[in-house]
Amino acid sequence: MFVLLMYGAMFAVPLWVIAVVVKLLSVVVPGRRPDWARDLLRWSAGMAAVAAVIVYTIGLGSVQWDASEAESGAGSSPAVPCRSLPPGTLDQLAGHEPSYFPLGFDCLLDDGRVVAAGGPYSLLNLLTAAFGLAAILSLLALGLQDEYRARAEMKAESVAAQGKRSS
Repeated sequence: MFVLLMYGAMFAVPLWVIAVVVKLLSVVVPGRRPDWARDLLRWSAGMAAVAAVIVYTIGLGSVQWDASEAESGAGSSPAVPCRSLPPGTLDQLAGHEPSYFPLGFDCLLDDGRVVAAGGPYSLLNLLTAAFGLAAILSLLALGLQDEYRARAEMKAESVAAQGKRSS
């Protein structure tokens, strides 16, 4: 099932890139709305969250693909991600175990040790975390911007009210 989701996520990547490029071009073109900065920040938070979901979905599909490849067919043993282990370690290979959170593929050795297999999983985990953190920080910045704007309006109202009283 994750493999099918992975294909959908891979289809979504070019659409995501096109949306980002179009939005960036719309920011550069003159004639923007006065609240374009707030709108851009909110939109960036959403797109960063979408990117995190896309990258994680691609990683889920990749893990499931490698697990499925390791369990069936000719040449399935050792698992493809475990084939990158050094020859001495590869001789001790007893099995494998996929990990869906965090993304990874572990190779189990005869002596009970677990060795992380090669593959793109570290990069996918890093990208997922980076996009997720960018989304959270963008939302925090948006909240701080709104708070700053509200305090500035309250201060302006209180100054205007004091000006009317003293007149």
